[in-house]
Amino acid sequence: MVIKDKIKKEIDNIPDDQLEELYHYIKEHIQTEKIADRTIKTYHLKGKFDDMDIRKGAYEQSTD
Repeated sequence: MVIKDKIKKEIDNIPDDQLEELYHYIKEHIQTEKIADRTIKTYHLKGKFDDMDIRKGAYEQSTD
């Protein structure tokens, strides 16, 4: 947190007319990493579970 406090102090010392410029710089250049649409990788291993609906299979197994 020491660095964060230093950054906050520096921002407090910036003149008001330059704050908008700093804001635009931060928005354009220092963005947080966006989480991409993650898809689940599937593998076909030529087994009995490749074409099976696993949820349906799990419920069928638990009711027996």
